[in-house]
Amino acid sequence: MKRMGAVVAALVFMIFSVTAWSFNFLNGSQKWSGASTRIYTGLGGTAPGGITWSVALRQAAQEWNEKTDFTFDISGEYRDPCAGTATGSRPDFLNGVGFGTTVCGEAFNSTTIAVTVSYRRSNILGSLEFEEADIVFNSNLNFDVYDGPLRINSNNAPVYDFRRVALHEFGHVIGLDHDDRQAAIMNSRIGSLSRLQQDDIAGVNALYAGINNCSLSGTGFGWQFGGLQSGDCRIQQLMSGGTDTSFVDIYTLDVANDLTVKVDVQTDGRLNAVLILATEKLGNFKVDEGSAGNCVPSLQSNLPAGKYVILVNTYTNTPPCNLASTGNYRLSVSYTSAGLLTLGGRQSFKGGISEATYRGGVTVNGGLTYGNRVGPNQPFDVRGRINIDPRHQGQPGFLAVAVITHTGEILVKNQLGEFVAYQPEQQLIPVTQRKILTAVEDIEIFKQFVASSIGISSISVDFLIGYGLDSNPDELYYHQQPINLLVE
Repeated sequence: MKRMGAVVAALVFMIFSVTAWSFNFLNGSQKWSGASTRIYTGLGGTAPGGITWSVALRQAAQEWNEKTDFTFDISGEYRDPCAGTATGSRPDFLNGVGFGTTVCGEAFNSTTIAVTVSYRRSNILGSLEFEEADIVFNSNLNFDVYDGPLRINSNNAPVYDFRRVALHEFGHVIGLDHDDRQAAIMNSRIGSLSRLQQDDIAGVNALYAGINNCSLSGTGFGWQFGGLQSGDCRIQQLMSGGTDTSFVDIYTLDVANDLTVKVDVQTDGRLNAVLILATEKLGNFKVDEGSAGNCVPSLQSNLPAGKYVILVNTYTNTPPCNLASTGNYRLSVSYTSAGLLTLGGRQSFKGGISEATYRGGVTVNGGLTYGNRVGPNQPFDVRGRINIDPRHQGQPGFLAVAVITHTGEILVKNQLGEFVAYQPEQQLIPVTQRKILTAVEDIEIFKQFVASSIGISSISVDFLIGYGLDSNPDELYYHQQPINLLVE
């Protein structure tokens, strides 16, 4: 990323005008943050053929939604597309659509069907993003809503298909330029096409490919080890353009519950790291360069359930603190929750199916809150809960607990409550407790344990819980997402 102080968040007023679809579009890769924007489609009036202009607009926007990776949040309200365009005024940041005899006070030229007016700004990652895009249709021309070839009325004047023009203009709102290499709605001249073509769809999906442009690593809570180095993905690739050529590692994070998430990074002393947290589609950026002091970044955010990405980034220009833009790091991801964390990804040893659900977490206050990070001298409990598949309730069975260290070592909890090395050649299915399975099984993994009591000051370990049936002793049902414990 660029130094935050060097980024200018200036508003730039741009006009993309259509002629018989022949109009200029700004070069570059400007796009909407998060691959989505709200469009106001409540335009009054009805086409001669009986379809309201508002319905035609919604149909056009919905076609982009259904066929591409971009999403229009379609509102049925009306917003004036010319609001905020007067000299000295500021945009209203609302994407309106309307008819006009002029383009917000400026005359249409003789071949202009519609005009898209946009505002954009530079973002923290060196690329341009839209802030507002409005469409003005030329009310001096004739419009209807229809499919097929261009129509001519009784006065030998063209009648333009409003929905087709809207589909094309929405392409510019999204960020597409003209493309005459293949048949497409985004061709520079209006034709007989009235639906999106593969070239249109591919263009949007390429522009908003985002994290799919780079190699991804999944992460849960706990530690991840990595490094920024030559050959890594660059922000310019991630954003499908822009000026930021700094290296970036990308970690995907699935959040099943509403959580407070904290992300920290420790480096090898050479790398000047930057942390970025965003939605999966690169919206709602949160950036930190050094709030933990000494140029060490730390981020904390309240996240609703959803899919997110954590970016470990550096600088394009000279980093602060006389450090480098390459080097190794350890990423720490922790959370706080009001209850046990939902653990996703049902698994089984032999491919059997269970509708059980799993939850777990670490608590330092008797269950008032849960998380995964504790201090080395802090007493804590590790708890798990299994909602047993109704088909298995009331049957003789067993519970199992395993722990996986950050080095890959596997320990299992035996029936004496001891953690011992997993030896599958002696016992494939580790048994912690045998019992008649009830509807809800609460499992106490650790109780009032203190890491420093066994000489541990820093560690990340993952716990898995599961169950099985005595009638099928070689099958174990468990979860993929672990219960993480982070001692730091």
